[in-house]
Amino acid sequence: MKKLFYVVLALGLFSCSTNDDVVENTKADLEPDKGYIFEMDRRSAMPSPEKYYRFTYENGHLKSMLGRSYSLLNVGEHFYPDVLTKLTYPHNKVQIDFFEMEDSSVYITASYSMENNMPVKAEFYENYKGYPPYLVTSKTYSYEKHKIKIYQKRGGIEYYTTYLFDDKNNLVKSEILQKAGGIDEKITTTTYSDFDNAKNPFKKLYLVNEDFYEKGLSANNFRAKKTTSQYLPTPANGNMTYPPGYANSEWTYNYDSNGQVLLYFPLKKIE
Repeated sequence: MKKLFYVVLALGLFSCSTNDDVVENTKADLEPDKGYIFEMDRRSAMPSPEKYYRFTYENGHLKSMLGRSYSLLNVGEHFYPDVLTKLTYPHNKVQIDFFEMEDSSVYITASYSMENNMPVKAEFYENYKGYPPYLVTSKTYSYEKHKIKIYQKRGGIEYYTTYLFDDKNNLVKSEILQKAGGIDEKITTTTYSDFDNAKNPFKKLYLVNEDFYEKGLSANNFRAKKTTSQYLPTPANGNMTYPPGYANSEWTYNYDSNGQVLLYFPLKKIE
């Protein structure tokens, strides 16, 4: 059986613009129309030219995303290029419908309440055919200087998340405290580093999923993060002390001739 290898070809993209265009483009958030899953939120996926998201925009807002990955039992991860995520913008709200394949009987809806273009509350519903929407979980957001706090409850589990920023508005650290039955159960700490000087292409995508949210928080793009997870002694685990878990991730982005991140670029297949 032949093995397939993919070589990334990062091609320089050239354009002509006036000084006014440069100023306008500097202020405006990027609107990527495509992005490979291995560059965006599926770090373990092998580079593959057919696995990419497609984005559309309307009036400066993300309107839709096509493409979704699923982890299937006994099959592994599979990418479906035409599964639709649709965004609508009623007054001071953002509604996201995560539609499924035609044979599915359920899909998820996220409803965000917004203030000053930032989420202050989110509710996630399961929609079953023939039944009213069922609230699965909710989040509340609060904002301080160089800090975002998020509280989430799902069943008997609570999550207290804090994001910390530097003076350049780049994310430098996050902490997640997980509680079960009101008892501290787990602490997850992540540090972010190796920022580039490029604009952040996730700014208009950040509500779609947690990976896009994390990446979209900063002014620029982190290319490394280190995570430490520590389970705490609790009556549920016999007050045992467990060693921490570690995870490291690194990104090697491709950039265009203007120094901006390329989420989609030509891939050459070599057999």
